[in-house]
Amino acid sequence: MKGDKKEMKKSLKIIMLAIISLGLLLGVSACQNTLSEEKTITVVDMDGVSIEVKKNPTKVASISRTTYDLLVAYGLGDKIDGAYSGTLNNKWLSTIYPESKNHYVYGYQNSYELFIERGVDLVFAPERYIADELNERGIPALCVSLYGTPRFDEFVLFFSQLVTQIWDSAEVKRKAKVWENRVTKAVNEIQTELNKHSFGDRTLFYIRGDKDRGVGYTDTAGSFTEYAYKVLGFKFAGSTFNTNKPSTEEIMALNPDVFVAGGIYQNKNIDLLKTTEPYMNLDAVKNNRVYSIPIGVTAFEQLSAMTPIFLYDQANKIYPELFSFDIPTMVKETILEYFGYQMTDTEVEYMLNGLAPDGTSLIS
Repeated sequence: MKGDKKEMKKSLKIIMLAIISLGLLLGVSACQNTLSEEKTITVVDMDGVSIEVKKNPTKVASISRTTYDLLVAYGLGDKIDGAYSGTLNNKWLSTIYPESKNHYVYGYQNSYELFIERGVDLVFAPERYIADELNERGIPALCVSLYGTPRFDEFVLFFSQLVTQIWDSAEVKRKAKVWENRVTKAVNEIQTELNKHSFGDRTLFYIRGDKDRGVGYTDTAGSFTEYAYKVLGFKFAGSTFNTNKPSTEEIMALNPDVFVAGGIYQNKNIDLLKTTEPYMNLDAVKNNRVYSIPIGVTAFEQLSAMTPIFLYDQANKIYPELFSFDIPTMVKETILEYFGYQMTDTEVEYMLNGLAPDGTSLIS
């Protein structure tokens, strides 16, 4: 009997030690997981400001217009809490990426309390002052703008590379590298061909059409659009103005060689150019040198998954004697690759002409 009791005590001691050991292991594992989840990294935003952010954030607010599209394209759509209303209120987005309906609709400026309430762990802000105010409140925010200082040339791949610093996913890094290589390839192909020819000094006026502000609404110096049309061989008219809303008199005096129109109001603005005084008397209008810019998940002239196609499309339209890139095929393949949506030929035609998926106006 005594032997049995000793064996029983010995067995109980072994069991207790095992339980304690298991508990310690679980505790260490939990601590390791917590440390992993709380791992941070210091990154630099477009203004050169260093900000400490959470590694692999899971609730991101994409207030900057140039961030949402690439996050989704790189497979990080489920990490997005919400985006700017101008980004989400897009008929193409809801068609191609239906999950967008689950994302919160933010304004351009939002209270810090809203971000805290929603548990946001990173904000991509469109302006320096917005990022600064949020960081002062303890909300990590990075300024990612469509304007670079002094020029956008050094920032074309910036956001894509920033994403791969913040998120560790090998698939995200792969997709980012593919996109970066395609952008670089498009720029090199177009410039190589244009350098074989002499066109003289020519000026291009870009009509920004995300808002209904008429023909005299554009981007200014340092914009991505300035960079893009410099690649295409033009002096960017917006760089010569002190405001993004030059007067009719200023536009007439400049008499641009080419007009391009983007945004949901592009067709309305092109019609204004062609049918109203005094614009209809401009040389570019009389000689049909007015071109549109497609709209996809976002406007093509914003940095997006479609940036290489934007450059190819504009090269085709402006230089039909030099370029004949297969834009419809590129659009189909890119949308399928990045967003998993199979476009029809008719949808591609509508997209390239600045129309909604059903062929109607994008203007609500």
